[in-house]
Amino acid sequence: MKTAFFVCLLTAQLSFAADSLIVNAGRNSRVIFYGKTPADLQNLERLDLNKLLRDLNQSKDTTAERIQMSAESYQATPKALPKWKQFWQDYKKNTFFNFHVGTGSYAFFQRPIGRYEYFRLTDPTIFMPDSPTKDYTFFNALWLRTRSVVGVSVVHDAHLMSGNRAGLKLRYGLGIEALGLRYEYANVIKTDLRGPDYELISSAKSTYFNSLRMTAYQTDVRAMSYNVQLMPKVFLKNKKGQETFSFGLGVRYNTSITRQPLISSLNGWGSYPMASDAVLGGGRSTFSQTPIVSSSDVFYSTEDAHVGSFTFMSEIGYKSIALFANYTPAFTQIKPNFRQNVSTNAQYFNQNAGNLGFFNFGVKFGR
Repeated sequence: MKTAFFVCLLTAQLSFAADSLIVNAGRNSRVIFYGKTPADLQNLERLDLNKLLRDLNQSKDTTAERIQMSAESYQATPKALPKWKQFWQDYKKNTFFNFHVGTGSYAFFQRPIGRYEYFRLTDPTIFMPDSPTKDYTFFNALWLRTRSVVGVSVVHDAHLMSGNRAGLKLRYGLGIEALGLRYEYANVIKTDLRGPDYELISSAKSTYFNSLRMTAYQTDVRAMSYNVQLMPKVFLKNKKGQETFSFGLGVRYNTSITRQPLISSLNGWGSYPMASDAVLGGGRSTFSQTPIVSSSDVFYSTEDAHVGSFTFMSEIGYKSIALFANYTPAFTQIKPNFRQNVSTNAQYFNQNAGNLGFFNFGVKFGR
């Protein structure tokens, strides 16, 4: 007579919705593991099945069609994991890889970020002694904006509070970004003059600018930025206890290396006409090396390597996708370098160093 062996983990009646595992042990024998749910089958991990089968083979009642045995006598003692291994397994569960991509702007809330004004003149009689007005100001400014940003990061979440429907965690990690940056220039004139008087004074200003030999040399640069970051995040949970919506504000420290990738022999170069009247949107220029701006009295340059800066971060997301917005108020520093035997016009140039920053935004993928 064939013998069927059932390990009954639950005393409930069998149903068609039950989950079972059938192991064929030979032509005329098989073992059936049964549980109401797949989770119930995981209880088999706690049983010493070798001991159970040995006792079964040694049973005197081998003619019975059905043998029911208690699982209490065969509970296996699981081998405890080393503390370091248990810590590492728990740590990996809350460690995530993120990828983000975006673009940027030189304005933040419709205001320039870190605008560096390197030349200002408020007395039009300097270039036109018989000026028709005293209410005349013009200045030259420089901005930095992000054309593109692509980055990756590895972050870990340390849960500070966790309730049934919401919680708070502290995120920290390391990241790297590839930035496409651009210097933008603007010449701004403020005056109430109109008509022939405006044209007359603008012509005199252009002649004066030509004597300064002021030229904008640099535009597109690349930067590789490495960072460490810290961000507290508030998150919501669904009924299953899974994280859904989240919001975070944080800060990171960057160390960056910038490079001017343009090669004059291949791409040519052009200079932005500083005597023209550009709008605040700024103009651009291409050249292969510093300075950023040059004149007969002074030139302005930046540091190229290992520039340190802070970025203020924000993001709002749902599960594994989020929108981010980052603000870096002082990414790089503009420094004036005065030449020997400067003229009297040098007093109208900015003699102090200044910082340039940027704002960028985009989409982040990953938890």
